[in-house]
Amino acid sequence: MAFKVIEYRQLIQILAMFMVVQFFGLLLATLSLSGATLQEVQGAALFNSFTSVLFYIAYVVAFSLILILLFRLFSTDKLFRILEAFVVFVSSFIVFAVLLSLVQSPAMSSFFGLPFGLGASLAAVCAAALVTAKNKWPRLRNAAAMISASGVGLLFGLTFTFWIALLFMALLAVYDFVAVFITKHMLSLARIAETNNLALLIGVNEVEGLPAKFVNREIVEAYRKDRSARERFTKIVGKGLVPVAARIELGTGDLAMPLMVSVSAAASTLTFTLSLFVIVGSVFGLLLTMFILRRYKRALPAIPPLLLGIIVFVGLYFLIFH
Repeated sequence: MAFKVIEYRQLIQILAMFMVVQFFGLLLATLSLSGATLQEVQGAALFNSFTSVLFYIAYVVAFSLILILLFRLFSTDKLFRILEAFVVFVSSFIVFAVLLSLVQSPAMSSFFGLPFGLGASLAAVCAAALVTAKNKWPRLRNAAAMISASGVGLLFGLTFTFWIALLFMALLAVYDFVAVFITKHMLSLARIAETNNLALLIGVNEVEGLPAKFVNREIVEAYRKDRSARERFTKIVGKGLVPVAARIELGTGDLAMPLMVSVSAAASTLTFTLSLFVIVGSVFGLLLTMFILRRYKRALPAIPPLLLGIIVFVGLYFLIFH
């Protein structure tokens, strides 16, 4: 029972971070769409065809394969840091640019409210500061990953029309399933990100001392056989408790894709009703993912359940309002 309490606590933390990204990204979309007409927004959508979706899927697959090849050929900490720095800098630059547009004159604004002058420079400085801070303080990984996911979701959401965004997520769900269960290269990338504490995941990782009667017998026996570990843990928490580690993680893509759909919904209607249905559906999908994870105790592709939840609630939206 005590271990289940840890799992529930971690689930709540992951769910909280997930919802922060969704609503923060939707706030950024509100700032980006402020004052725009529906015709202007639809005209600004760069990709609104099936061909464009296939292009992006091919890009995702190719990028993943290139990453795996690079990691196998040049498995060094420097390469990991360069990749993380690039992803965090570019995606957070978008976020800071939109936020800085709040204090800029509308006459100076252009792409996403970004003025190509002082505002762009400040956004770049903020993005570089985030990269530097995360490297100096590894505990900032979750914050950096959440900001990055917000930027990616916003960018794709404003790039795709709603139905194309939904189609893109559907194809990405198929890719996610194949990458986790068949080729398993997504698991390799996740292990690399986890081992090197890269801001490509959010996660909760903790060790808690529990009474032996609440812990699996095999864990207790292994702990008692490891004398050095028992002595170190006993000095910290005292006698009578057994250390139990629990970890749960979620990729930034699993944060960004539902946000992409909700942002595209807002851009397609200039209202937030459909977006809220998308967010509620994605939360339902995340809860489904966590339920399956707790039951089967193995790595899972999160995008398929997220997509299922979104489709169910988008269907409810059209049944209610159309």
